[in-house]
Amino acid sequence: MKPWTGWVAAMLLCSAGAGEVWAGRLADHRTEDRVDALMTRHNLHPAFEKLGRGVANFFLGWTEIPLNVHKRYQTSDTGSSFMTGIAHGLFKGIVRTGVGAYETVTFFLPYPENFAPILPTLEYFQQQTKRKRLPLE
Repeated sequence: MKPWTGWVAAMLLCSAGAGEVWAGRLADHRTEDRVDALMTRHNLHPAFEKLGRGVANFFLGWTEIPLNVHKRYQTSDTGSSFMTGIAHGLFKGIVRTGVGAYETVTFFLPYPENFAPILPTLEYFQQQTKRKRLPLE
């Protein structure tokens, strides 16, 4: 047996072991999301949900106007229902924009209780849990 074959065998064994360790570390690194682990450890998910909700309310508060015009529309009294919808929508839009600004600035504070939303979600963005059935089905 040649003297260098022992060294080659030792190097192959060491590199195989190192390769398995290296591959294991890569696999662990791929499955572990460091940002998610940090957010879970410090319970930051509710704070960033509040931030997203605040930014959405701040920039989309104006959508209350067409929503309230649609809610108050009546075929018998079109003019006054349109003006009433605009008035209600404008007021609610200003309130929603203000609440959005408040939630955006104070997203890191747990107020109201446990980062609960101050206003309900707009009907445009509510997820429907029930499938609407067509009349022919």
